[in-house]
Amino acid sequence: MIPEDKIGEIRQAARISDFVSPYVSLKRRGRSLLGLCPFHGEKSPSFSVSDEGGFFHCFGCGAGGNVFKFVMSMENLTFPEAVRKVAAQYGIDVPEGGAGRTAAPERELIGALMASAVRYFRACLAKAGVGDGARAYLQQRGIADGATERFALGLSPSSGEGLVQWLKQEKQDPELAEKLGLVGRRGSSIYDRFRGRLMFPIRDPQGRTVGFGARRLGESEGDNAGPKYLNSSDSPIYHKGRVLYGLFEAREAAKGLAPDQRPEETILVEGYLDVIAMSQAGLTNVVATCGTALTVDQARLLRRFGGEVLALFDGDDAGRRAAARSFPVFLEAGLWVRGVFLPQGEDPDSYVRGRGLDAMRQALRGAVPLVDAYAREVAGGSGGAAAAARVGAELAEVLRKVENPFEYDVLVKKAAHWTGISEQVLRVQGRMVGRQAAGALPGGAPAPTARPSRSGLPARSPSAEELLVTVLVADVGAIDRVRERDIVKFMREQPWAQVAADLVALREQGRDIDIGEVLSTIDQEARARLAGRLIEDATFADPVAMERVFVDCLERVAAPTETERKRRLLEELRRFEELGDDAGAADLLARWNTDRQSDKTASGAVGKNAGRDSDEG
Repeated sequence: MIPEDKIGEIRQAARISDFVSPYVSLKRRGRSLLGLCPFHGEKSPSFSVSDEGGFFHCFGCGAGGNVFKFVMSMENLTFPEAVRKVAAQYGIDVPEGGAGRTAAPERELIGALMASAVRYFRACLAKAGVGDGARAYLQQRGIADGATERFALGLSPSSGEGLVQWLKQEKQDPELAEKLGLVGRRGSSIYDRFRGRLMFPIRDPQGRTVGFGARRLGESEGDNAGPKYLNSSDSPIYHKGRVLYGLFEAREAAKGLAPDQRPEETILVEGYLDVIAMSQAGLTNVVATCGTALTVDQARLLRRFGGEVLALFDGDDAGRRAAARSFPVFLEAGLWVRGVFLPQGEDPDSYVRGRGLDAMRQALRGAVPLVDAYAREVAGGSGGAAAAARVGAELAEVLRKVENPFEYDVLVKKAAHWTGISEQVLRVQGRMVGRQAAGALPGGAPAPTARPSRSGLPARSPSAEELLVTVLVADVGAIDRVRERDIVKFMREQPWAQVAADLVALREQGRDIDIGEVLSTIDQEARARLAGRLIEDATFADPVAMERVFVDCLERVAAPTETERKRRLLEELRRFEELGDDAGAADLLARWNTDRQSDKTASGAVGKNAGRDSDEG
């Protein structure tokens, strides 16, 4: 059995159209790809594929699902075989042993071993005589005990065999420790890979340690001490280009805040200590790359878990170059990021410690679009028509990698606005001819798409509960807000109430949301309505518009009608009767009468004001 988190990793990496296109000729239509269904004969295309959502759906026969379901159906494979085929396409390792007796236990063994290593490093940091130097270093860097605990910082002693002995005592598998990069091997002997270093556990979004960042302690040890920072090598559970340091801690901090108090952006920095210093100062929405240049996978992860992204850079030439290099990566992931450039010689750690939280917040408010740094770097400091042409050509080349037409449209307009380059020129350079043939209007604007009529369903307006579920599937962050307000208990329509309950349960279990799986749990008519809206309705590609829909639906679902209020009253009264709680029942009736009297008073006031307004008119 393949571990659930590995399946989620593979599904997130996969582009479903890569697997559909060998069987179906796909053409762009709005936000989706359209072709003739491979599961039934048809002359007019009704088979839609959504790379954004990771699912396919046929409005003719009702077939649908995720990338694994498509591969299973087309190639007659079992689920594990389909997962392995998709994983192989993207170079993702999958544990061997399809019988289910090795893969799942190995994941448990890996988790136990990594947790054991964290305990060892933590114990070394706390131990007198062993961790004194490291604790003094942390104190010098202004890192308090609370932050040390929150980020589970530790120490790897310089002895070279402390972890090896610890793992033996804990009866952990040394070969597995070697596979995870914790120990090395010389001949028949094994040794600690990390020695004399401050240890930063790197955790996945569920809080499981998947790797370590390690900073050398003692600047005067010479070249033989190794690089200043040493990170875990890639392993079955850790790929440094696909994780972000501090993401788990940032999400945990956000859970403790009311929805209206949560940060509206995620701040990206370069170093582990930058994350810790800013978090300790009160900015908990900070993450860092893991010792590597920013990757598209990391940028997509930022997009998934954050709102707007602010990237902090040093104000020197190296910082400007780093900003310029990161801009194309962000753009390919569909993110329009703003950058903050700190004064010469400052980094986020030194700046927030030296100048304080208010100064850092003021710096963040001065964020500017990263395209500025990118344009300056491409232009090479020169001006004039030649430099502008060079910037336009480079920018169009980057924009060409943005496949979602709605994202493309927004990004190209922003690029034109901030660079002064003609929007039309960028579109032409970006080879919009192909996009226009696939359904874009002249000038690059996406062609308006009708609401899903291909399904043959009656064109009735969706209910608030149906729209709410659409938002929940399109934006997993909304599920947390629904869960916190306990909105599901107010939902009565099926299948929407059950879908909402299932989504909340998945989030509580820390599992990813698979749109294909969600669609497979409901009947064909409801599935077609939901899939059509996700594929074709531009509202659910616009965060601002979707937020308006979400807020409106919350109010409508949570606001009970008079009949619903009576029904709830009777349910509560029956509960009090079963408990024999006469006082509770009396209190409930008293509150009911008070609320009704308040409603009548408010209604009367409205009527009087209306009459007065009429008289005055």
